[in-house]
Amino acid sequence: MPDEPTRPTRLPYMADMPDMAAMDEEDILDAMRHLGGYLDISPTDALALYRLAFAHAAARLGRDVPVAAIMTRDPVCAAPATTALAAAQAMAAAGVSGLPVLEGRSVVGVLSIKDLLRLLALPAEASAAALTARLLSPDACPGPLAAPTLGETPVADLMTSPAVVIGPDTPRSKAARLMAEQGINRLPVVDATGLCGIVSRGDVVRSCRGGDQGCPV
Repeated sequence: MPDEPTRPTRLPYMADMPDMAAMDEEDILDAMRHLGGYLDISPTDALALYRLAFAHAAARLGRDVPVAAIMTRDPVCAAPATTALAAAQAMAAAGVSGLPVLEGRSVVGVLSIKDLLRLLALPAEASAAALTARLLSPDACPGPLAAPTLGETPVADLMTSPAVVIGPDTPRSKAARLMAEQGINRLPVVDATGLCGIVSRGDVVRSCRGGDQGCPV
Protein backbone atom coordinates (compact mmCIF):
# COMPACT_ATOMS: atom_id res chain seq x y z
CA MET A 1 0.00 0.00 0.00
CA PRO A 2 1.60 3.28 -1.05
CA ASP A 3 2.39 5.82 1.63
CA GLU A 4 -0.15 8.56 2.03
CA PRO A 5 1.10 11.90 0.73
CA THR A 6 2.35 14.29 3.39
CA ARG A 7 -0.20 16.98 4.15
CA PRO A 8 1.35 20.42 3.54
CA THR A 9 2.04 22.45 6.66
CA ARG A 10 -0.67 25.02 7.31
CA LEU A 11 0.55 28.52 6.56
CA PRO A 12 0.04 31.58 8.72
CA TYR A 13 -2.33 34.23 7.45
CA MET A 14 -0.74 36.51 4.90
CA ALA A 15 -1.01 39.48 7.28
CA ASP A 16 1.19 37.62 9.76
CA MET A 17 3.86 36.60 7.27
CA PRO A 18 7.23 38.33 6.96
CA ASP A 19 8.54 39.85 3.79
CA MET A 20 10.40 37.27 1.70
CA ALA A 21 13.57 39.34 2.11
CA ALA A 22 13.37 38.68 5.85
CA MET A 23 13.71 34.91 5.40
CA ASP A 24 17.26 33.73 5.99
CA GLU A 25 19.32 30.53 5.74
CA GLU A 26 18.47 29.54 9.31
CA ASP A 27 14.78 29.44 8.41
CA ILE A 28 15.54 27.10 5.50
CA LEU A 29 17.69 24.89 7.73
CA ASP A 30 14.98 24.80 10.40
CA ALA A 31 12.47 23.74 7.78
CA MET A 32 14.83 21.05 6.42
CA ARG A 33 15.40 19.68 9.92
CA HIS A 34 11.65 19.65 10.47
CA LEU A 35 11.05 17.64 7.29
CA GLY A 36 13.74 15.11 8.28
CA GLY A 37 15.15 12.27 6.21
CA TYR A 38 16.50 12.42 2.68
CA LEU A 39 15.26 15.35 0.62
CA ASP A 40 14.38 14.53 -2.95
CA ILE A 41 13.68 18.02 -4.22
CA SER A 42 10.62 17.32 -6.24
CA PRO A 43 8.09 20.09 -6.83
CA THR A 44 6.04 18.74 -3.89
CA ASP A 45 9.06 18.70 -1.55
CA ALA A 46 10.18 22.13 -2.72
CA LEU A 47 6.74 23.55 -2.03
CA ALA A 48 6.62 21.91 1.42
CA LEU A 49 10.12 23.23 2.19
CA TYR A 50 9.15 26.71 1.07
CA ARG A 51 6.02 26.67 3.21
CA LEU A 52 7.88 25.45 6.28
CA ALA A 53 10.68 27.98 5.83
CA PHE A 54 8.13 30.75 5.44
CA ALA A 55 6.30 29.62 8.58
CA HIS A 56 9.59 29.45 10.52
CA ALA A 57 10.46 32.99 9.40
CA ALA A 58 7.00 34.24 10.41
CA ALA A 59 7.35 32.65 13.86
CA ARG A 60 10.89 33.96 14.35
CA LEU A 61 10.02 37.52 13.43
CA GLY A 62 6.76 37.39 15.34
CA ARG A 63 8.59 36.79 18.59
CA ASP A 64 10.03 40.29 18.69
CA VAL A 65 8.95 43.84 17.97
CA PRO A 66 10.84 47.15 17.95
CA VAL A 67 10.50 49.23 21.09
CA ALA A 68 8.91 51.98 18.99
CA ALA A 69 5.80 49.76 18.88
CA ILE A 70 5.46 49.49 22.67
CA MET A 71 7.09 52.61 24.12
CA THR A 72 5.32 55.54 25.76
CA ARG A 73 5.52 58.58 23.51
CA ASP A 74 5.78 62.11 24.89
CA PRO A 75 6.69 60.95 28.41
CA VAL A 76 6.71 63.30 31.37
CA CYS A 77 10.21 64.79 31.72
CA ALA A 78 12.25 67.02 34.00
CA ALA A 79 15.09 69.49 33.51
CA PRO A 80 18.31 69.39 35.52
CA ALA A 81 17.17 72.44 37.46
CA THR A 82 13.74 70.98 38.29
CA THR A 83 13.35 70.57 42.05
CA ALA A 84 12.97 67.16 43.67
CA LEU A 85 9.52 68.16 44.90
CA ALA A 86 8.34 69.22 41.45
CA ALA A 87 9.73 66.03 39.89
CA ALA A 88 8.03 63.87 42.52
CA GLN A 89 4.73 65.66 41.95
CA ALA A 90 5.07 65.17 38.17
CA MET A 91 5.74 61.44 38.62
CA ALA A 92 2.78 61.11 40.99
CA ALA A 93 0.46 62.90 38.56
CA ALA A 94 1.59 60.73 35.63
CA GLY A 95 1.54 57.51 37.65
CA VAL A 96 5.17 56.67 36.85
CA SER A 97 8.18 55.81 38.98
CA GLY A 98 10.83 57.51 36.88
CA LEU A 99 11.38 60.07 34.16
CA PRO A 100 14.07 61.24 31.74
CA VAL A 101 15.96 64.45 32.43
CA LEU A 102 16.44 66.66 29.39
CA GLU A 103 18.54 69.58 28.28
CA GLY A 104 16.69 70.69 25.19
CA ARG A 105 15.84 67.34 23.56
CA SER A 106 19.00 65.60 24.74
CA VAL A 107 18.71 63.05 27.54
CA VAL A 108 21.27 63.89 30.24
CA GLY A 109 20.02 61.55 32.94
CA VAL A 110 17.16 59.56 34.44
CA LEU A 111 15.47 60.24 37.76
CA SER A 112 13.69 57.42 39.57
CA ILE A 113 11.78 57.03 42.80
CA LYS A 114 14.88 55.26 44.13
CA ASP A 115 16.84 58.50 43.77
CA LEU A 116 14.19 60.35 45.76
CA LEU A 117 14.23 57.68 48.47
CA ARG A 118 17.95 58.21 48.92
CA LEU A 119 17.23 61.90 49.41
CA LEU A 120 15.12 60.86 52.40
CA ALA A 121 18.00 58.74 53.76
CA LEU A 122 16.18 55.53 52.76
CA PRO A 123 17.74 52.65 50.80
CA ALA A 124 16.83 52.37 47.13
CA GLU A 125 14.90 49.15 47.80
CA ALA A 126 12.81 50.68 50.61
CA SER A 127 9.18 49.60 50.65
CA ALA A 128 6.13 51.83 50.74
CA ALA A 129 5.76 50.92 54.43
CA ALA A 130 9.32 52.07 55.14
CA LEU A 131 8.63 55.36 53.38
CA THR A 132 5.44 55.86 55.38
CA ALA A 133 7.23 55.09 58.64
CA ARG A 134 9.99 57.52 57.75
CA LEU A 135 7.56 60.35 56.98
CA LEU A 136 5.51 59.72 60.13
CA SER A 137 8.55 59.63 62.40
CA PRO A 138 9.09 62.74 64.55
CA ASP A 139 12.76 62.58 63.60
CA ALA A 140 11.97 62.85 59.88
CA CYS A 141 11.52 66.62 60.05
CA PRO A 142 13.70 67.88 62.92
CA GLY A 143 13.41 71.51 61.89
CA PRO A 144 10.84 73.71 60.12
CA LEU A 145 13.11 74.13 57.07
CA ALA A 146 14.22 70.52 56.69
CA ALA A 147 11.50 69.26 54.33
CA PRO A 148 11.39 72.41 52.13
CA THR A 149 15.17 72.32 51.82
CA LEU A 150 15.12 68.70 50.65
CA GLY A 151 12.31 69.45 48.23
CA GLU A 152 14.37 72.21 46.62
CA THR A 153 17.23 69.85 45.74
CA PRO A 154 17.78 70.05 41.97
CA VAL A 155 17.22 66.91 39.94
CA ALA A 156 20.77 67.25 38.58
CA ASP A 157 22.07 66.32 42.04
CA LEU A 158 19.97 63.15 42.22
CA MET A 159 19.64 61.72 38.71
CA THR A 160 21.56 58.79 37.26
CA SER A 161 23.89 60.11 34.58
CA PRO A 162 24.82 59.36 31.88
CA ALA A 163 21.56 57.68 31.01
CA VAL A 164 21.39 54.31 29.28
CA VAL A 165 19.42 54.94 26.07
CA ILE A 166 18.30 52.92 23.05
CA GLY A 167 17.02 53.63 19.55
CA PRO A 168 13.41 53.14 18.40
CA ASP A 169 14.38 50.16 16.21
CA THR A 170 15.92 48.24 19.13
CA PRO A 171 14.18 44.86 19.52
CA ARG A 172 11.99 44.42 22.57
CA SER A 173 14.06 41.42 23.69
CA LYS A 174 17.28 43.44 23.61
CA ALA A 175 15.68 46.25 25.64
CA ALA A 176 14.47 43.73 28.24
CA ARG A 177 17.91 42.14 28.43
CA LEU A 178 19.57 45.54 28.82
CA MET A 179 17.24 46.55 31.65
CA ALA A 180 17.92 43.26 33.43
CA GLU A 181 21.69 43.58 33.00
CA GLN A 182 21.77 47.20 34.17
CA GLY A 183 19.26 46.69 37.00
CA ILE A 184 17.03 49.49 35.72
CA ASN A 185 13.30 49.70 35.03
CA ARG A 186 13.13 52.05 32.06
CA LEU A 187 15.08 53.17 29.00
CA PRO A 188 14.73 56.51 27.22
CA VAL A 189 14.29 56.00 23.48
CA VAL A 190 16.17 58.48 21.29
CA ASP A 191 16.37 59.10 17.58
CA ALA A 192 18.32 61.60 15.51
CA THR A 193 16.25 64.50 16.91
CA GLY A 194 16.50 63.50 20.57
CA LEU A 195 14.03 61.88 22.97
CA CYS A 196 11.09 60.23 21.22
CA GLY A 197 9.75 58.00 23.99
CA ILE A 198 10.49 55.77 26.96
CA VAL A 199 10.11 52.02 27.38
CA SER A 200 9.73 50.31 30.74
CA ARG A 201 9.65 46.76 32.04
CA GLY A 202 5.89 47.21 32.34
CA ASP A 203 5.63 48.08 28.64
CA VAL A 204 7.51 44.89 27.75
CA VAL A 205 5.31 42.72 29.95
CA ARG A 206 2.08 44.29 28.69
CA SER A 207 3.16 43.80 25.06
CA CYS A 208 3.62 40.06 25.71
CA ARG A 209 0.17 39.45 27.15
CA GLY A 210 -2.03 37.29 24.99
CA GLY A 211 0.85 36.06 22.84
CA ASP A 212 1.81 32.40 22.55
CA GLN A 213 5.55 33.17 22.58
CA GLY A 214 7.68 33.58 25.65
CA CYS A 215 8.13 37.05 27.02
CA PRO A 216 11.76 38.26 27.13
CA VAL A 217 11.69 39.33 30.80
